[in-house]
Amino acid sequence: MNASTSSCRACGAEEPKFLFQTGSYRLVRCAGCGLVWVSNPPSSEELQGLYNEAYWEDPATEGYSGYARLEREKRMHFASLINILERFRPPDKSVLEIGCAYGYFLDEAKKRGWRVRGLEFSPYAAAFARDRLGLDVSVGGIEQITEAAESVGVVVMWDVIEHLPDPTAAVRTAWRILKPQGLLALSTGDVGSLSARIHGRCWSLMTPPWHLFYFTRRSLRLLMRRSGFSVIWMGGDGVVAADPASPRPRLPPWLSSLLLRPSVTRAFRFLGWGSVVFLCARKSSAA
Repeated sequence: MNASTSSCRACGAEEPKFLFQTGSYRLVRCAGCGLVWVSNPPSSEELQGLYNEAYWEDPATEGYSGYARLEREKRMHFASLINILERFRPPDKSVLEIGCAYGYFLDEAKKRGWRVRGLEFSPYAAAFARDRLGLDVSVGGIEQITEAAESVGVVVMWDVIEHLPDPTAAVRTAWRILKPQGLLALSTGDVGSLSARIHGRCWSLMTPPWHLFYFTRRSLRLLMRRSGFSVIWMGGDGVVAADPASPRPRLPPWLSSLLLRPSVTRAFRFLGWGSVVFLCARKSSAA
């Protein structure tokens, strides 16, 4: 299975509708759950070439424009996510992170007594996590996961599922290796959010071929349920309507500035709103 498959990866519906084209990539949408995906994805070899050092560090290249520079901010963010995981009481404090980047989340978890391991598609990022932070990180996609069945307490995928050629396979692999009542946690852009709907193809997270899948909250819930999980929490990043990173912002600057005030984004985050959705689900039944 891959992104070019005609059936919806979340709900199984057939015959997606053409949405629009960005560059050479065709975007289609499921009429049932709203999942959007690239119907003509790049090859595995082309995908591998996308995640080199420039993706992480070069401001002139599509990507993070300096991931190492964001270390403090990332660590603070990941510490808050660890608080959420601990609140839901996983069966133990072992975690596998799929798509661990430079390893900042794993390092924060390790400091708090978690047993950690990572998997990273980018050889450059995986080497950073191993050499700079001394973490146990393997290179590859989900086919390189070696954990035994029912051996891990938590699997996380922060800003990763949208990059995967087969998100369904990743979620079902997580189900297989998780212990009974284990947790799967992830974050991804919400293509059903107000910001995404206002900006359309100019939404800053609409970036094929790096992002191959664009989930709605409904499609995430359906994917979890069909894969043997029960969603126990959904939250948002608090960024509503505004998109300061869009190449063509659709809101007047004064309104965008108002919506991006810390007090406003905190209020929206408390309500669970935002253009990025966070999810925590518990393994509940046979996948």
